[in-house]
Amino acid sequence: MIGANIEKKALKLGYMPLSDCLPLLVAQKQGFFAEQGLDIELQQEVSWSNIRDKVIVGHLDGAHMLAPMVLASTIGLGGLRKPLVTAFSLGLNGNAFTVSNSLHKQLRKLNTAGFKHASTLKQLIEQRKADNLTPFVFATVYPYSCHNLQLRDWLASADIDPDKDIELVILPPSQMVDHLKLQNIDGFFAGAPWNSVAILQGIGHCLVTGTDIWKNAPEKVFAVTQEWAEKNPNTHHALIRALHQACQWLEESSADAIPLLEEHLSLSSPLIDQACLTPAITGEYIVVKNKEKVKAPGILIFNRIMANFPWLSHAQWICSQMHRWGWIPENISQSDLIKQCYRPDIYRAALSDIKLPDDDYQENIISIPPNHQFIALYK
Repeated sequence: MIGANIEKKALKLGYMPLSDCLPLLVAQKQGFFAEQGLDIELQQEVSWSNIRDKVIVGHLDGAHMLAPMVLASTIGLGGLRKPLVTAFSLGLNGNAFTVSNSLHKQLRKLNTAGFKHASTLKQLIEQRKADNLTPFVFATVYPYSCHNLQLRDWLASADIDPDKDIELVILPPSQMVDHLKLQNIDGFFAGAPWNSVAILQGIGHCLVTGTDIWKNAPEKVFAVTQEWAEKNPNTHHALIRALHQACQWLEESSADAIPLLEEHLSLSSPLIDQACLTPAITGEYIVVKNKEKVKAPGILIFNRIMANFPWLSHAQWICSQMHRWGWIPENISQSDLIKQCYRPDIYRAALSDIKLPDDDYQENIISIPPNHQFIALYK
């Protein structure tokens, strides 16, 4: 009988108002949690640090979480030190870099043919230094996030030092558009739908998408504390099965979930409507207001290409980038950290009835565009 051996049936799960929280919303709405014998309360949070802290102290049983946050929190970066684990990836892709109309105009003056490469931005930065102007200010959602890592790698590909040549600030995703409008920042790297909100409001231009930088990169995961996972293994398995069902459903019916997303995200912003939510779900992205949609395949991948598997190679990539920027102390074993935080063994136990990969690593799981500067992980 489903649910008979579950240690804890009534659970509170946190999420941030982003398009990739859909697996949790769908699992609740479609009854997938209930089918597994779970009684779930979903709680919308205001910031990633808030989610992390509530999971750590036990106010939340688990949450929609930034993938690097699991590793960072386990070694005490950015807050309390508490081992976290993930056994489920909520999907791939979804990020983009949106800049102000003013910055976009300046970039076009230097390069009218397009400027997806950061070299054009590098020219502007050097001009500002020569003119003794303040650096550009760019926002990301959290220090230990794929947003920050992707933006840093893109900047570094043009020899822009993200710690010296610009100013990086941290803002909750839902505040990005307001700060861009108020000219407090020159751009932001965030997840859907906030880039589309800025674009359709006419206050920003999409400069580059996450898939232009690293195609099929990891993004959010479902995370719990290690202590919780050890106390509630059957409950954890049930959560994974329900979320997997939701992600499968989304691959076939994602457009049908847009009203559900609109309902929940509108709790925090009156700016959101279906026009803002559709691009990341359908892949038809609007990079400039009043321009034709551009097809950008793989903007959000919920289930296909083993998107939900907690690949150790994802964690390896994240650790490599965190080490690159000096965030992981030398006395920390990256391989031990990866195996502690990323738990494909739990995923396999929960979904033993479906075909799964033979290996926990996948070579070249992240597709790097040609000539993109990147620390090679895969030999």
